[in-house]
Amino acid sequence: MEFYYVEYVLADVLSEVERKRISLRAAMTDYFKKHRELEPIKGLARAYALGLLRRYKLVDFIAEEVLGVKMERLNLWERNLLRALIYELKFRDIELDRILRVSRKLSSVKLNIDDFRAVRRTSIKSLLKRKQGLERLSIKYSQPRWVVEYLFKILGRKEVIKLFKKFNEKPAIWIRANTLKISRRKLSDILRRRGLKVLEDKDLSDVLRVDTSMNLSRIPEYKLGLFYVQDKASVLAGHVLSPKPGEYVLDMCVAPGSKALHMATLSKNKSLIIGLDWKPARLRTLLESAKKLGVYSVLVLAADSRVFTPPMKFDKILLDPDCTSLGRLGHSPEIRLWIERDMIFKMRKLQYELLNHGINLLKKNGILIYSTCTLTLEENEHLIRRVLEERNDVEVEEATPKVGIEGFAGLVETQRLYPHIHDTQGFFIAKIRKIK
Repeated sequence: MEFYYVEYVLADVLSEVERKRISLRAAMTDYFKKHRELEPIKGLARAYALGLLRRYKLVDFIAEEVLGVKMERLNLWERNLLRALIYELKFRDIELDRILRVSRKLSSVKLNIDDFRAVRRTSIKSLLKRKQGLERLSIKYSQPRWVVEYLFKILGRKEVIKLFKKFNEKPAIWIRANTLKISRRKLSDILRRRGLKVLEDKDLSDVLRVDTSMNLSRIPEYKLGLFYVQDKASVLAGHVLSPKPGEYVLDMCVAPGSKALHMATLSKNKSLIIGLDWKPARLRTLLESAKKLGVYSVLVLAADSRVFTPPMKFDKILLDPDCTSLGRLGHSPEIRLWIERDMIFKMRKLQYELLNHGINLLKKNGILIYSTCTLTLEENEHLIRRVLEERNDVEVEEATPKVGIEGFAGLVETQRLYPHIHDTQGFFIAKIRKIK
């Protein structure tokens, strides 16, 4: 078999990500199932891919300004191979001879060692001076131009730059202790003995921050279901809902299941939680995780939540719908490749339908938690405000515990979390009570 460079793996994987608009995780899982002989370089390939995706616009800019290559004119595979090579030249200490060897797979553009030397010696700072204002920020931080414009308007330049810097850093790793099986303190002690740097979170009683380069899914405590990898902001949603024993709880968009599993844990498996998702395949991971974690109070159904008509009403509902995911531009930088402004309005329509139907499924005095991992007003505060204005049977309450900062549009009871402030995903949480 011909030696297969890691740069070729990157071109294969990132082409699939871009073509199918799927997550990097999903693309890599599929790829290495098919190419098990390449498994030893999976970790390296993932690290490379994340680094490249966090700089893809800057890399494309270098290609055009220094090499005279317009990336959009290349096919997907060659575009991503060239991106990988430029990334290595500017951000990794890779020998020029290796770059030259790998580049021989490029057929649409012919580059020589002098071209690569030019890339290596060119100052990024000098190149960026050719652009001004928001366009420069878009290229420097490799964010879609419309995202820069949008967040600039609602957050201001100072906060936007802090946010974009954070998006391009390695995100914090948060885990949730599975208190059905172990206390947070005991888990913390065990992980420290394994050499992990562990910090018990001061806001949430079951959350730990872990600093390690180790693959957490490979350690025994993970396989035993003693903890679950889950962002602190996501865990917060479950605490705000605070399910109690005996309550009927609905998770309207349950897959992949992290919040439903947490709610079952909080109620000690003594509430009935029904989880819905319209794609049956997305429920398999949840069922596997439930078995490992010792969760047996979650019933999953493949159904469209917008038309779900159960025979009873619910005490509490969690609605965490699909969204534009702007809060995950650091955790999942591949989103930057395809996210478009029009998606806000497509998502908002779906979210509005889900939210109204969710309220209809609540008992009087019932609670609905609405959460997203995006930062747009249209999918968050403006949507909540619209529902409050159109209905007379709901009100917004303080979303506690209060970890984030207050929301926009006068909705001070809601909360927002930001990567550069809270070291979490970007997140929004609102607590709605049905009063009639």
